[in-house]
Amino acid sequence: MQDKLYLPGLNGIRAIAALSVLFGHMWAPFGDWGIGKSPFSIPWPDGPVTTFFVISGFLITYLLMNETGKTNDVSIGKFYMRRILRIWPLYYGYMVLALIAVTAFKGEINSAAWFYTFFSGNISHALGIGIIPLYHFWSLGVEEQYYMWYPWMVKYNKKHILYAVCGLCALWLIVKLGLYVFIGKGIAYRIFAVTQFDCMMLGAAGAIMYYRRTEWFRRLCGNQLVVIAAWILFFTSGLWVKYIPSPVANEVIALVSLFVIMAGLLSKPILENKIMNYLGKISYGIYVIHPLLLYVGTTLFRETLSRYEGSQIQGGVCFAVFIGVSGLTIALAALSYKYYEKPFLRMKDRFAVVKSTNEGELMNE
Repeated sequence: MQDKLYLPGLNGIRAIAALSVLFGHMWAPFGDWGIGKSPFSIPWPDGPVTTFFVISGFLITYLLMNETGKTNDVSIGKFYMRRILRIWPLYYGYMVLALIAVTAFKGEINSAAWFYTFFSGNISHALGIGIIPLYHFWSLGVEEQYYMWYPWMVKYNKKHILYAVCGLCALWLIVKLGLYVFIGKGIAYRIFAVTQFDCMMLGAAGAIMYYRRTEWFRRLCGNQLVVIAAWILFFTSGLWVKYIPSPVANEVIALVSLFVIMAGLLSKPILENKIMNYLGKISYGIYVIHPLLLYVGTTLFRETLSRYEGSQIQGGVCFAVFIGVSGLTIALAALSYKYYEKPFLRMKDRFAVVKSTNEGELMNE
């Protein structure tokens, strides 16, 4: 029986990223989405969606490298079936519920729904239009667009895949910086800035070097000083990232995230425990579900929040919404994973050339 690949520490990083998105959105001044300015300061990691991109680029590439090592090929059809079964059920199920809720509260929905229907939320995000409980779908649009072309590049560039990934990553960043310098923050720059293919390719480059056991890369990432620095920078990024020039802030977060991933693989992963593993397993549900709960909760309590602005009552209502949305998000994500997503995940395994798991089994080195 084939052992399943398991990457230790990845679930814990997913959990931190998902909770950081949840808490960040909780206090975001997004009008109908978010309670407003936080009454207390929590320096949670910044750029959690970028961390998700790096994890995705790393994991997808590592599995594809194992597949090419096993079969000397990439099954494009099986790759797409695995992605569809993982992403689409919860994506479209949540989307229907969100559109029903928006219609119930506002009486109508705008044309941005078409962007989300076809995984183009990043384009509507760059255009500055969207639907509140679906804003966060921009990141899933980026991932699905990446999957449209990336497995083909691996399939037809097996020998030179590292050069191809690094070259394309550098080109993407150069174009983005060029647009920023010569055109400014116009629509072209915003599309490049939100569509973080370079961050996903940074994760991909790390996976290729990890798979190939590139000595200098392993030594660098396994160095104890580098490991300590990576974890400190990761957990304190909410404090220092604001001092990084905005055109390269995501890339800096991506680099830190890659070193944290490698720290979990090459040294003792500090987030490898039952609680973080479980939260990491349901992190997709946490990420997808929480905006609808936040939208409904803050809409229902909006009048109370405005009426008692600045008072202890407002603080109490904020705290109640915070606890309620956080707890309900995790509960619903757990139920979704067990009763809704898992049947599709079992179907997904039928299309796995190289089987992987997030159940906490140790990967054979």
